Amino acid sequence: MRELRISSTLNLCPRKEGQDAVSYVQDSIRFYREHGFATADFSTTLLDLSSEEAWKPQVERIMTDAAGQGFDFYMGHLPFMGGISKDENVMTAFKNKVHNAIDAAAALGIQYAVMHPNAANFPLVKYDHDEQRAVTLELLSPFVEHANRVGVNMVVENMRVLSGKMQCHRYCMTAEELCDLADTLGVGVCWDFGHAHLSGLKQSKALEYVGKRLKVVHVNDNGGIEDDHVPPFFGGVNWKDAMHGLALTGFEGPFNFELNLGRVPASMRGDFADYLIKIAKELMSYIE
Repeated sequence: MRELRISSTLNLCPRKEGQDAVSYVQDSIRFYREHGFATADFSTTLLDLSSEEAWKPQVERIMTDAAGQGFDFYMGHLPFMGGISKDENVMTAFKNKVHNAIDAAAALGIQYAVMHPNAANFPLVKYDHDEQRAVTLELLSPFVEHANRVGVNMVVENMRVLSGKMQCHRYCMTAEELCDLADTLGVGVCWDFGHAHLSGLKQSKALEYVGKRLKVVHVNDNGGIEDDHVPPFFGGVNWKDAMHGLALTGFEGPFNFELNLGRVPASMRGDFADYLIKIAKELMSYIE
């Protein structure tokens, strides 16, 4: 059994109606510590990313509280979109938001910031690998350069194919495409187990290919049709095979959940968090 720090995205703690982002994160830190989570995955979209003047005071308040409680944000997620827009105004706004998010990640002490390739889903008859690779590199390269300047390590996440009657492909749904992109950019890899399941991958084989590139994991499950982000064992992921793949990488980062809580009532969030700790320990016993 491999003992990893247990983590989750910042959505387990119930959020009061009208609660501002800073006080919600502060409540989340206390909630996570109380229920046995060692760190957290910070979604930068919780912040006002319109300008440095907007996000900086938010981050300063969050970090004061986090430092006082001895809590850190090991990883964070940058803004993303489901395909590159042809509208220049949309893309300019998106790029500015990502640059501000990277600066905020640096101020938050985030070690690894997760970015999506932001690739669209294409029917196989229309999928052009070289074109998708080129446009993705053009979009992501400036983000990586900016992150290098401010001291944030970037990772790129594997994508999922969208369900439908026609056979489709999405750039970076395979380990080979993902690793080629990561190596070209000089970044690490984030592996989403649910995305890999939707893409029909044998996870142990794919993760063996990823190897030491793996820096962040998104632990979630689904039924093989939609990106449900339910807890492990509530979908169709073969977790024995997936955890064997994790063992093959030599991964030592946090065991990080990324879940859709759906309609879990606020009164049950604590019990739900405790249950996730038990799931994490069960899954970690499979890492061999």
